Amino acid sequence: MKKQRPINDCDGSAVSVRALAASAGIQFEDLQADVYRLRDKLGPDRKKAYDESIRRMARGGAVSETEERALLELGKRGFAVGSDAEFEKFRSYARALHKRMMLDPCASPVALAMVGVIANHAVPSPTKRGPRGRLMAKASQHPVRDILLGVAGGAFGGLRMSGWNPIGGVIGGVVGGIIAGIEALC
Repeated sequence: MKKQRPINDCDGSAVSVRALAASAGIQFEDLQADVYRLRDKLGPDRKKAYDESIRRMARGGAVSETEERALLELGKRGFAVGSDAEFEKFRSYARALHKRMMLDPCASPVALAMVGVIANHAVPSPTKRGPRGRLMAKASQHPVRDILLGVAGGAFGGLRMSGWNPIGGVIGGVVGGIIAGIEALC
């Protein structure tokens, strides 16, 4: 009987992140490299990297000044999350923000997608039994920080690679969030 080896890379999920990126016309390696490049350039301070991604999107015209302030506030609250109870409060805030933005006819699709990904993301409890819960608890103080950085970096990378096309930013943000979520779990 052949011994099965566990999958060590994070691309073995039911819906491949690479396939999702390819179907959106985005080069996965380029997007991932852009997220890492920004993180490496700004150092280990993930909040600083998130804030810089949002500011660059605003400078590029992908989000309005109002949306920039809302996304920066979302980051400020999200990077303070350290427990599941705090995450539920944060997600409640993000969902309320998403509902308000959806009612605004001038809302940027990039900002809507970013807030939507964050507001609807479910983070499994690191206190659950099982190998993923234990690994996640070791890897991150709380995975919402990884998700925020992934969504912002992914949207920024997607917009840059698509010539500031909002659809590219939307797909980039979603793919970036998925990458961050998977990395937080692996």
